[in-house]
Amino acid sequence: MENLFGPKLTSQEGEVDTVTALKDKVVGLYFCAYLHPHCRPFTPKLAETYKVLIEQGKNFEIVFVSSDNDDSGFTEYFNSMPWKALPYSERDRKASLSKKFKVSGIPTLVILDPSGAIITKDGRTQIDGDPEGANFPWVPPEVKDVLGTEFMSKDGKTVTLSELEGHHIAVYFSAHWCPPCKTFTPNLAKVYTTLKDKGVKLEIIFASSDKNEEEFDEYYKEMPWLALPYVDRERKLKLSQKFGVTGIPCLVVLGPDLEIVNPNARNRVSNDLEAAEFPWGAKPLINLDEDPSNINDYVSVLFVKGEGMDEGAAKAMMDKLSASGQEYINKAKISKEDPEFMFFFSNSASGKVTSSVIDAMEGAAQADRPVLVVLDIPEGGKYSVVETDNPTPDMIDTVLEDYKAGKLTMKQLN
Repeated sequence: MENLFGPKLTSQEGEVDTVTALKDKVVGLYFCAYLHPHCRPFTPKLAETYKVLIEQGKNFEIVFVSSDNDDSGFTEYFNSMPWKALPYSERDRKASLSKKFKVSGIPTLVILDPSGAIITKDGRTQIDGDPEGANFPWVPPEVKDVLGTEFMSKDGKTVTLSELEGHHIAVYFSAHWCPPCKTFTPNLAKVYTTLKDKGVKLEIIFASSDKNEEEFDEYYKEMPWLALPYVDRERKLKLSQKFGVTGIPCLVVLGPDLEIVNPNARNRVSNDLEAAEFPWGAKPLINLDEDPSNINDYVSVLFVKGEGMDEGAAKAMMDKLSASGQEYINKAKISKEDPEFMFFFSNSASGKVTSSVIDAMEGAAQADRPVLVVLDIPEGGKYSVVETDNPTPDMIDTVLEDYKAGKLTMKQLN
């Protein structure tokens, strides 16, 4: 835990040793701020659960990671809390924790096991649903436990999970009232039919967010796949929570072993209507203009070819970027965490997404000039351009190491 929080934490009694305070404990990282309207009502609720668990002798501690604007706000808020805190002066460490756990809003409660591994990033929902801590430490259920074993087919018959053995399964969160869903559903149906015609073992299960069963019935007529019965609202809710679904349409792709292949393959499918890239697993190198969905959540390396770059040199760059991307994907699978970096390319600085990124940089790039840039959008929209007119593959490892070591001069995107 010391590598996350540093050697010392703050308590109501003063400074405490991190290792001693958190030894063998489940730890909740509580990201919040004094004046935030959603934090104020949640904090006392969390304090009640904390008190119950401590009285029960549970090995549990919470560390307050403040998003307050100043030390006085932090101090005033922390004085109302019964747990520990990251010292307010550790602003760089706070930023690092926010980035590591991809905190995009507050209050956020991340639950870690004693080794520092993530149990759940959605501790807030767990506290809301289990204020007495009966399910502590809130280990999320396995996919198989929330997916269920029975689904309905188009003809109203029951299809069991055992009948889908060996299949990829995609859970499709969608609704009749959602305009993007109405656009995506026919494309998904086309892809589904294409794969079925090829003999691919794939099944899609519709998890409806429709407002009533009548809307569900009407919408399901457009779909050729299986569905959760509309009345099974609890199963749908648990699936949404399990996969962290915050918007629709969302297509979660599972492998035959029910491991997550892609937490949302919507963009991948939309750009692959021939299903050539099925099952749309993690891609080591992504075309930014086709799928920018991850660039806001990860530190990213972007290579813009430039119209005047030699094709051989461009290919060497692309091969190296792809290899680096695969390396970080493999590391993430072993650690069971998100990849440390994402890798993107664009064929032109005038690409529909790339142009917006380039225009936000100081001194927009020329269309014929290749660009290699590190983007850290999660850290408030920062970037660093490699100063060269001829980027080469060996520069990629160097720029990654320099970023990790804090050696890059990061500028603010406009």
